[in-house]
Amino acid sequence: MNTLVLDGTIVKREEARYTPSGMQVFEGVLRHEGEVREAGGIRKLEFECMVVAFGETASRLQCLELPARVVLKGYISPRSRRTQRLLVYITDFN
Repeated sequence: MNTLVLDGTIVKREEARYTPSGMQVFEGVLRHEGEVREAGGIRKLEFECMVVAFGETASRLQCLELPARVVLKGYISPRSRRTQRLLVYITDFN
């Protein structure tokens, strides 16, 4: 199963664009800061990752005032068939 829930702050977004079929696309950067338990200790995490969303979710994300704190739901997948570079695809958020 490939599901993801990730909290963080959207710190950057590209200008809204549309697919050839007219669907809105959101592309941005999410900054996450947190801690996880690992090997009996606490590991501090700080990273940024690229995120993308389509349709209604993209439209809602595009309207947020940045920086925007969010909890994202989605999945991880390569950006395209030609690359293994991973993106977080957002299916919903609050």
